[in-house]
Amino acid sequence: MTKIIGISNSHDASVTYLEDGRVVAAVQEERFTNVKNDFGFPYNACQWLIREYGITNPDLIVYAGERTNPDIAYLRREANYSLQDWIKEQHEYWKPLLFEGRTPSLYEIFKDSEKFKFDTYFNYEGFLGKYQDKEAHYRFQSERARFAAEVFGVPADRVIFVPHEKCHQFYALCSGPLHDQDVAMVTAEGMGDYSNETVCVKRGRSVEEISSGLENRLATLYRYVTLILGMKPNEHEYKVMGLAPFAKMYDVEKVLPIFRELMHVDGLNVKWKNQPKDLYFTMKDRLEGVRFDHIAGALQLYLEEMLQEWFRNIARTTGMRKFVFSGGLAQNIKACKSIAEIDEVDDLFICPASGDTSLSVGAAYYAYATGAFPGGGGQWHDTVPFENAYLGHSFSNEECLEAIEKAGLRGRFRIIEDADNVLVAKLLAGGMVLARFRGRMEFGMRALGNRSIIADPRDFSTLKKINDQIKKRDFWMPFTPSMLDSYAERYIVNPKGLKSPFMTMAFDTTPQGRKDLPAAIHPADYTARPQIVTAKANPSYHDLLSRFAAETGVGALLNTSFNLSGYPIVGTPAQAIWTFENSGLDGVLLEDTLVLRH
Repeated sequence: MTKIIGISNSHDASVTYLEDGRVVAAVQEERFTNVKNDFGFPYNACQWLIREYGITNPDLIVYAGERTNPDIAYLRREANYSLQDWIKEQHEYWKPLLFEGRTPSLYEIFKDSEKFKFDTYFNYEGFLGKYQDKEAHYRFQSERARFAAEVFGVPADRVIFVPHEKCHQFYALCSGPLHDQDVAMVTAEGMGDYSNETVCVKRGRSVEEISSGLENRLATLYRYVTLILGMKPNEHEYKVMGLAPFAKMYDVEKVLPIFRELMHVDGLNVKWKNQPKDLYFTMKDRLEGVRFDHIAGALQLYLEEMLQEWFRNIARTTGMRKFVFSGGLAQNIKACKSIAEIDEVDDLFICPASGDTSLSVGAAYYAYATGAFPGGGGQWHDTVPFENAYLGHSFSNEECLEAIEKAGLRGRFRIIEDADNVLVAKLLAGGMVLARFRGRMEFGMRALGNRSIIADPRDFSTLKKINDQIKKRDFWMPFTPSMLDSYAERYIVNPKGLKSPFMTMAFDTTPQGRKDLPAAIHPADYTARPQIVTAKANPSYHDLLSRFAAETGVGALLNTSFNLSGYPIVGTPAQAIWTFENSGLDGVLLEDTLVLRH
């Protein structure tokens, strides 16, 4: 039996345990620290893996990425930064670097921040402020290998590093239903180890990277426009995407030329048309005075135009009509919808958490598939795709009851033990908004029923209740449906039969979908980002949806992640109870125990 550990210490750090080509577990550090987008070595997640699976003497530990900036890792940038910190970085780091000929240090800029919680797992002495120093880079890489080996109790020579891009490529390929087919593998992101875009072709058991580039700055553009609009980059891009459909085409077309002057598609690459010296300050100047929704609408349409043309070229050049797509840009579900709609694409699959969250999974898959592990012989080994995304930790009903007693909920709230799906479905049909904490936790940022807030999708007023009293989200943000696989044809337009088990694709809705699911689709363009639920993937959740369908005739529920704004998805019963008590939720299901306010 071959045991491989994949580690990502980028933003939204994660760890993966792969056994004979099958992912046994994958979990993010944030679910243990309760710090959203936690950055650095996923120490707590690794400790859970070791305890849960008794991992001793793994065959290989694989780090995702050959280069890590010590300054950013030590600062835990995405975990610590506020919106003002992102702006400060632009003015005090990038502006001097790009316009003034100076080479500032991020570490020096933020080292005295009293609100930051710095990474204390690594010893960063001698590395900070030396990202461009090759000798320091190799020493830092060696220190990372030593630390991971120490955590898992193996010699340091069992630790290898895999290029960032390869992790995205092999995650996209190996985790989905097209893993054993001939496909084009496409990645696009802000920046990897050597590129921000790649195109690979898989034929049989051979993968060839046929193109890469450094000028595809679409993801970076989206990030900086997110910041210009007053939202956090590397986190709130989905808010810009959600805002875009509210803009009228008449207004969008007036803004589009600003974006269309930047880049163009040239064969298998996205390249500069007119390269500015800097994207943030340039776009800030060019967009001054333009209304926020017009900017969002034009940016989203420009992205969709570019990606459609790029994928057309890839299809024509490679002859491939089936695609897998990964990297940060693949998280834009509306752009993926536009790609899937072009004639040159017969099939497109997007895996859950296709950005850097999943780098640890891709690292482990790559090492196994290419035979990079001891005894692998450098030959191709078949991998096993995801059966579902429930790859995290779970808790027994007894542990949940213990947490309920410890929190003193009994007497303050109504406690129903052995609550079944018939009761839960009736309460949902009666208008209650409930949280569901049951089974193994989902991997990634999309709750798929096990760590979800769920509600009746028929009642549009539910949107306001969840936004104002529970999630505290922006008013324009839509919610999404979990739907029975037997109801999918009634609710979404999907002529190519694309798979959507992980809420990574958007679809137009049918008239029936718009009638039954008004609270769970986008109110401006009537699209949906569905989780299509099968009995095999999640028997308990599928049964709940079936009970709700029997009660109401609607085979779907509104589903959003179980967390408050600014926090990660809840990871423990205690976090679930805290979230319940600090929100307007009507109740929370903790395994088989239902806690109700009334």
